[in-house]
Amino acid sequence: MEENILSGGIQELQTVKDTLLKLDGYKENNHILSAEEKKLEKNIQNKEKAINDEILSTIKRRKDEIETTYNDQVDKTRSRIKKVRGKKEKSKSTKISERIAAETTELRDEYSKMKLEAKTIFKQNQVPSFCNSRLYYALYLPKGFGDGVIIGFVLLLVLLIIPCAVYFLLLQDKGMIYLALDYVVTVILFGTIYMLVDNNTKDKHVKSLVKVREIRRYLTNNKKEQNKIRKQILRDKDESSYGLEKYNQELQELENEIHTILEQRKDALDVFENTTRFVIGEEIKARYQEELTALKEEYDRVSIGLKKTGGNITTLSMEIARNYEAYMGKEFMLVDKLDQLEEQMKLNNLLTISDAIAQLKQEEN
Repeated sequence: MEENILSGGIQELQTVKDTLLKLDGYKENNHILSAEEKKLEKNIQNKEKAINDEILSTIKRRKDEIETTYNDQVDKTRSRIKKVRGKKEKSKSTKISERIAAETTELRDEYSKMKLEAKTIFKQNQVPSFCNSRLYYALYLPKGFGDGVIIGFVLLLVLLIIPCAVYFLLLQDKGMIYLALDYVVTVILFGTIYMLVDNNTKDKHVKSLVKVREIRRYLTNNKKEQNKIRKQILRDKDESSYGLEKYNQELQELENEIHTILEQRKDALDVFENTTRFVIGEEIKARYQEELTALKEEYDRVSIGLKKTGGNITTLSMEIARNYEAYMGKEFMLVDKLDQLEEQMKLNNLLTISDAIAQLKQEEN
């Protein structure tokens, strides 16, 4: 190569052009390889992410399956416990009812006997059956605070509630005089009924009524005593007399079964976390290893080619800068510019590149 390219002719000019074309080829190849490298890098990242996502999803699914399997067994056992407890409660309820019946037999028999006696007294003395009621005895033969409460309520009903209800529902637009009239009519009506009942029952059968009242008091005390016994039995926490041992034993066995299942679930999950999950990961990685290895090998090949073209571009660029650009100037390091110089040399029979450059600049000016 000439030491000074400016003194060269068309042949040297062609050498410069070939060198620039060679550099352009390196650059084009470098651009293609760079794009391919980025594409392969993205493909590798996507593949590795897909593999990792599959590993995570598979591990989660397998772990959930383990938990579901054991939880289903726990639920089934708890369902059995619920059934056994239901049977136990039913049996206990029956035994309690039998115990209550047994311990209140005398009281219930006496209650029935005395109740029959009260009916017999009323029947023999032709006392109306409606007299054998709490309301009747409270109104006509009151005794005690409870009867006083009933009397107060009846007075409130007769003297206030009924008159006001009749007036406001039917007579409100008639004036206050109708309220007073309504009040008087109500009092007279209920007073008359009260007196008629009193004359036809209490005055005629006072002895029978008093006798039955004593029986009613006994029946009330009898019922209270029955309820007292019933409450005592219901509050009794001792189940030993009800024969529930087989249910208690079965419930304990089922509770132990649940404890065992939970321990097995814990052990299975520990094994999964410490061993199985890694095996799953390696198995999935192995399935895609060949494909991933091929991508990485292709990436390495492209990277080596890119590094090589990059080195060629650097070397050739330095050579051009040192041997051509330094003499001719950067503006002539283009193929079309070199073509113009070649055309000048041919048209004007110029012998050197220097003359062609001078002629071209002269024409441009």
